[in-house]
Amino acid sequence: MKRVTYSMGMTADGFITGPDGGFAWGAPDAEEFRASIDEIHGVDVHLLGRKLHETMVYWEDPVQAATWDEAEREWADLWNALPKVVFSRTLTSVDASNTRLATGTVAQEIERLRAEPGDGEIAIGGATLAAAAAELGLIDEYRVRVSPSWSAAGPRSSPGSSGRWTWSS
Repeated sequence: MKRVTYSMGMTADGFITGPDGGFAWGAPDAEEFRASIDEIHGVDVHLLGRKLHETMVYWEDPVQAATWDEAEREWADLWNALPKVVFSRTLTSVDASNTRLATGTVAQEIERLRAEPGDGEIAIGGATLAAAAAELGLIDEYRVRVSPSWSAAGPRSSPGSSGRWTWSS
């Protein structure tokens, strides 16, 4: 059965964006970016919330592409070829490569995707969407990258929580 994974970055105090709503605090270095490229190779489909979808269309922008290095071009090629499903209460359409709007709940979409051929992962992106999947017990593996920085404002890594994580082996 396909595994559902949630890979995310957060500040040391549990936030996923800075006080300005941006991600500059978490810009990956070359090693971290390479790890993201390696990770995406194992993904069959990516489920995204609306906000993350709107952030990720950056990787289809030809104006931005002119400034990318080799690793960024590799990521963009992989990302744009990857099937994506967007969950939104406000969007009526999406205009991005290999992307469609969800037609069911997160549980229904995951059930349908798990039944499809292949053994790659079903990745989830976006804190709100991940929280909904987590509440239903649908996430098999969490991959958390903690940045040694503090935000003190913005969305938490797990909406509705204190941002505290309990770790066990």
